[in-house]
Amino acid sequence: MVFLEIIVVLGAIFFGIRMGGIGIGLCGGLGLAILTIGFGLPIGSPPVDVILIIMTVVVAASALQAAGGMDYLVRLAGTFMRKNPKYINIIAPITTWVMTIMAGTGFIVFSMLPVIAEIAKDSGVRPSRTLAGSVVASQIAISGSPISAAMAAMLTIMEGNGVTFITVMSVCLPASFVAAMVAAFIASRQGCELEDDEVYLDRLQKGLIHKYEEKKGESTPKEKFSVILFIIATIGIVILAAFPQLRPGFDIGKPMGTRDIIIICMLSAACLMVVFCKTSPNSIVLASTFRSGMSSLAVILGIVTLGTTFVDAHMVQIKEIAGNVLSSYPILLSLVLFFTCALLYSQGATTPLIIPLAIALDVPTWAILASFVAVTGVFVLPTYPTSLAAMEFDSTGSTRVGKYILNHPFMLPGLGGIIAGVAFGFIIAPMVV
Repeated sequence: MVFLEIIVVLGAIFFGIRMGGIGIGLCGGLGLAILTIGFGLPIGSPPVDVILIIMTVVVAASALQAAGGMDYLVRLAGTFMRKNPKYINIIAPITTWVMTIMAGTGFIVFSMLPVIAEIAKDSGVRPSRTLAGSVVASQIAISGSPISAAMAAMLTIMEGNGVTFITVMSVCLPASFVAAMVAAFIASRQGCELEDDEVYLDRLQKGLIHKYEEKKGESTPKEKFSVILFIIATIGIVILAAFPQLRPGFDIGKPMGTRDIIIICMLSAACLMVVFCKTSPNSIVLASTFRSGMSSLAVILGIVTLGTTFVDAHMVQIKEIAGNVLSSYPILLSLVLFFTCALLYSQGATTPLIIPLAIALDVPTWAILASFVAVTGVFVLPTYPTSLAAMEFDSTGSTRVGKYILNHPFMLPGLGGIIAGVAFGFIIAPMVV
């Protein structure tokens, strides 16, 4: 029976990936029906806290986009990078990392990619180096952003096990930065020089190299104010999460939880953007950030509940098989996080599925924090949205997939960055926890 249940779980994931997008969540729901109604397994706990946090962060980020705040940030970043074109291979990844940390989603870099490609090309730098480093840095930043879906899940789970916000961020944020910078360095050494690239020379001869026309325009007060509101909300979350004594207390003596802090701050910021930035509520719903974010909720609800249903039903056997191994070799948790993320194609879905399992298997807290940067396996296949966008915006053709699919420009920077980030985490985490 267990073998059939495993087939159902893996089959749901496989067919969901084939469907793409929200399909993996829908297939997770079908698999859940088979496990519960068909095989009689008790249903696992859906990740309600994670879903609520993601929903409110998506609403706030969508309001920021609808108010023009994201475009304003992209223009600022583009201006900064154009002033320092010689160091574009380092400045661009740092910029995408910082912007993702602030926004909680790597999709904020979409509008930056054509600007990055153009600056690199104009500077004689192979665009694939800059684009690969920037894309991977934005993906890795998810493991360090206090308002990303993955980190929100991590904070909620760890807080329930007595680990504070400061402890989590003290390990995960610097590990994320180290991983991103190592990835950027490796990317800057990839491939031949642009003038020696046969694909580029062929496209140049055929007149296929086009110049990206950057949108011009003055920044409006409402764009700037929307960014200020979003930053204030983020800072408010960090301060209240870091210092529990500042949170409201209740009759039972327990302060407000991190989940509620994030929900309140993000919804308040979104509301203030609508009021003071004259943002239409309908434009928030129509924003691309809203559509992609809300579809991810279905993915998380379906696939995570499917996974927890199977795991909870067989926790005794899983502990017997994997408990001693992970307790003796906790670094293996990083491999579990990495390959699960590569399979599910979602950092937000991987975290609430694997981290509770690691806690149940008695993996040390410090090892969980040290391994968390590995929840970045989305670059393994070159079909992640930001990876596809980078290849599309590079008119030189230098950012391309090789003959064997996996030999693409995001692979080595991603692997190198994660190895460095995990190594750094395992050095610093025992000193912090």
